[in-house]
Amino acid sequence: MRVLLRCDSTKAQGLGHVIRTMALAEAALAAGHSVQFSGDVESPVGRALIEDLCSAIHPMPDGPEAVARLACDVGADLVHIDTYADQGDLVAELRTVGVLLSSMEDGSFGRRPADLVIDPSPGAELAYRPGDGSYRLFRGAGAIPIRRSIRELDGAKTVSRGLSAGRDVMIVMGGTDARDMTARCVELWAQTRVPSRCFVVDPGGRRGFSVELTAGQSLEVIQPSLQVPHHFPSMDLVISGAGTTTWELATLGVPMALVQLVENQADNYAFATGNGMALGLGNASMGQLDEPSAVAALRGLLQDDVRRLRLGVQARSVVDGGGADAIVRYWEQMAAESDGISVRPAEIHDAGQLFDWRNDPTVRQVSREKDELAWDTHLAWVSRVVKDPGVCLLIVQCDGRPAGTVRFHVLEDGHWEVSITVAPTMRGRGRAAQILSEAERYFLERRPEAVLHASMLDSNIASYKLFRNAGYEGNLDGSGEESWYHLVRRGGTLPGR
Repeated sequence: MRVLLRCDSTKAQGLGHVIRTMALAEAALAAGHSVQFSGDVESPVGRALIEDLCSAIHPMPDGPEAVARLACDVGADLVHIDTYADQGDLVAELRTVGVLLSSMEDGSFGRRPADLVIDPSPGAELAYRPGDGSYRLFRGAGAIPIRRSIRELDGAKTVSRGLSAGRDVMIVMGGTDARDMTARCVELWAQTRVPSRCFVVDPGGRRGFSVELTAGQSLEVIQPSLQVPHHFPSMDLVISGAGTTTWELATLGVPMALVQLVENQADNYAFATGNGMALGLGNASMGQLDEPSAVAALRGLLQDDVRRLRLGVQARSVVDGGGADAIVRYWEQMAAESDGISVRPAEIHDAGQLFDWRNDPTVRQVSREKDELAWDTHLAWVSRVVKDPGVCLLIVQCDGRPAGTVRFHVLEDGHWEVSITVAPTMRGRGRAAQILSEAERYFLERRPEAVLHASMLDSNIASYKLFRNAGYEGNLDGSGEESWYHLVRRGGTLPGR
């Protein structure tokens, strides 16, 4: 597969977009794919990282049509984009030339329709994302792309010294320090008066800081480079912004204290501090950094070896470091499924798509439960059934596009009830029989002796004809308030054979 990576890095944007894009470059190269890059990157560290991994670097294309032309010129099978800047209707332009679009977003920041939408915000998979024509979603902590060079570092050190030996602290406010917070954090550390060595990564190129140090405190300035993360595992505490560095530190189990630097870090900051992964120092983006409180909190953490250790252990339990490899596997699967009919098991990331389909008025009209579903109820149901051996919930795709869902639910030993929902965008195209047939084939290959049952309202003539034509037989039951057809099909023979 040939992949074109598209992102930018300015002081205002920070370096996080480049860092996680290069994590994907590493994973793609390791999987045998080729990568090229397009974008404007001001940071020398970012440029060095890109030059080390990408076979070709192209200027930033001007508009979606230019991106599509570049993708064609370099023979790209997939474009991955990681930027908050408006890209127009990029997915439509790329679909016209047969190129897949993978898009990274952070909540509502950078949101756009794509063939694959990735949101690496922990907990994102639990929130409803309104449908926008995107084909697949991959969200949550499992989607956090971590560079292989980070994952290969040794884990964080354990408590092995008394407080009298001092502590090693690092301050790193991202690749560009978009809010010029480095100097303020140096001051916070100094005011703790806790004996410690502080290593400050300063993108501004300063050689020192005017700060009053007390006995046992020392300060050393480190220039930004690709080697900075190699210092992380040896630190007793890292003071950082709540961006991409948060997840690199979590992967290594390094204790951290976080500052929210910009608005788009709000979800990361809230999750990390609210789930025992990090100490929160405040929200600098809204001017809510209470310095006396931050100093007191930082002092307490520096003096508490056990608490720091617990923060690191909890952080490490959240991020497994496999997000980049998982994203590349999604790319590979999408490329393989871009033509024809394909069937796959549903996953939690499909919850939004299934929610929209289930709440479609046409679907509710012919369902047993006609009320509109609440998101929380639906999410709990999907979370349960994707793990339930008594349910086989499938997504059927046509040319890579979600076309419908078919559910097989066990009634009793060997007997399963079948239900089908065709995506609203696929209705009237004569696809229902093919969707049902391919789902049955997938299911019966795994359970060849299953007896399949289907029920539908007598008014749902289309569904009745669909199942009768698929070999189901049965009668009309009018004993209840509504009349239902109950049909059955014996297993043992795959559809179409």
